Amino acid sequence: MRTLTSPATPDDIQDANALHARCSLETRFARYGAARRTLSRAEWEHLTNPDRGITWATRPAGDPAEADVVALTHLMHTEDEGVHELALLVDDSWQGQGLGSALARNVLAVARTTSVRELTLLVGSDNRRMQSILRRLGAVLPPARGTTVNIVVPVGT
Repeated sequence: MRTLTSPATPDDIQDANALHARCSLETRFARYGAARRTLSRAEWEHLTNPDRGITWATRPAGDPAEADVVALTHLMHTEDEGVHELALLVDDSWQGQGLGSALARNVLAVARTTSVRELTLLVGSDNRRMQSILRRLGAVLPPARGTTVNIVVPVGT
């Protein structure tokens, strides 16, 4: 199915929280390392603040006003110059169809047009889907020590 991805705004908080509510405990835990059901308004405003980075909302193609958000993608600034954090949340019913891979490739393409040198992610050591996506983007996965692994994806040109 075709999708439309566009920058999220503070007004999208209800749609973002509806996505969280539809996602399984396992999916939310893979994204946050915790079983979050919702984001507070302050958290969402942080994620949609252009000074902090960019968040995209993905919906099925068609009338965006009628379509549920099926994925959120975040590319956020870190304290390290040239390093941005990547995070994805994909609705359970959309997983395994290539959407997460396509969104990650899109973030990498956007990063290549900026001064970003590396994408960083803190990924659960058992999150094989995300690890597979990141390997395809060029990441070399360090050995897991504990429940999470810090993965770096070189941006390149």
